Amino acid sequence: MIGCASSPASVSEDELYSLGKAYYDLGKYSEAEVWFQRSSAYKKTRNASLYYLGRIAFQQQKYEDAANIFENLLQNDRDNIILLKAAAFSNLKAQKLEKAEGFYSKIIALVPDSKDSIYGYALVLFGTQKYQDSYQILKNAKADSGDDRDALLLLARTEFKLGYPEALDHFSKWLEKGDDPLVLKEFAETAEQQSLYSRAIEAYKKIKQSNRSEDAGLQKGEIDFLIGRLILFADPSDNQGMKSIESALSAGYYNKEKCDSLLADPRINENQRQTLIDLFSQKK
Repeated sequence: MIGCASSPASVSEDELYSLGKAYYDLGKYSEAEVWFQRSSAYKKTRNASLYYLGRIAFQQQKYEDAANIFENLLQNDRDNIILLKAAAFSNLKAQKLEKAEGFYSKIIALVPDSKDSIYGYALVLFGTQKYQDSYQILKNAKADSGDDRDALLLLARTEFKLGYPEALDHFSKWLEKGDDPLVLKEFAETAEQQSLYSRAIEAYKKIKQSNRSEDAGLQKGEIDFLIGRLILFADPSDNQGMKSIESALSAGYYNKEKCDSLLADPRINENQRQTLIDLFSQKK
């Protein structure tokens, strides 16, 4: 290899490509990139070399660069499923969702049964807030069967956005095989959406008891605030709700937007509102 590096003119395009592939298979992407760059100068090995340069860029999390490479290759091979999938996924990772949507749409038209692309397409549609379209694709793909847990979770999230009651059952079904604090939080939000306060409280308590509030994206003390407000809604006579909010404030939690939202919530009575105003005024 040292001899090859010092005398590139003596190495054929096939050998340059083979060296790149060997390094790529070893996970040595920087070295592989050098050889693929050289072999891409030859017509015979150009497309294959560029394809691997795209994959290397993706591995290095240079998603836009990867997408550009795959898109350029598609100009001469527009229906190449491998390239279409690579371009779609790279654009998805680069958060170029509209471009990704176009590629996934074409893949589904060419290969309707491509499970990974069906999920990717639904994910992109969810990301562009086309929830009804995402929902329909997931339902057609029988995501509610639970065979694909990623698809099941996306279905539940889509149903939550649409306000569909089935979301709670699908979050629950997902949680049967995984106790993720973020999904527990989403389950709680879904239960509250359906006025099932006791189930929401139970989910938040599970997060609190496992000391995983941070993993659920919650600030210190926020879990007590969330539990407290739900108790206020569920049973105004239960003083544990106000005590839980006091505990949250004592732990240092204060979010003006959420506190103001609670004060304006029609689900609390006037006595609760006055007590909360007194509590929050101490934190301003």
